[in-house]
Amino acid sequence: MDGRRWLTVEGPARILSDAESVRDAERRYARRYREPRPNPQRVVLEVTVTRWLAAPSLRA
Repeated sequence: MDGRRWLTVEGPARILSDAESVRDAERRYARRYREPRPNPQRVVLEVTVTRWLAAPSLRA
């Protein structure tokens, strides 16, 4: 890395607990990291981004 990088998002959030949303989030997580452990109480936090704040090195 060539310096510090950070990114902050702001906006309203909502909690989703329907099976389709949870499955989709689990698939996305597994693609990037690893298969998540089973958790019947898992929920999804969906943020509608209204503002981005980023380190200068991340700005276009």
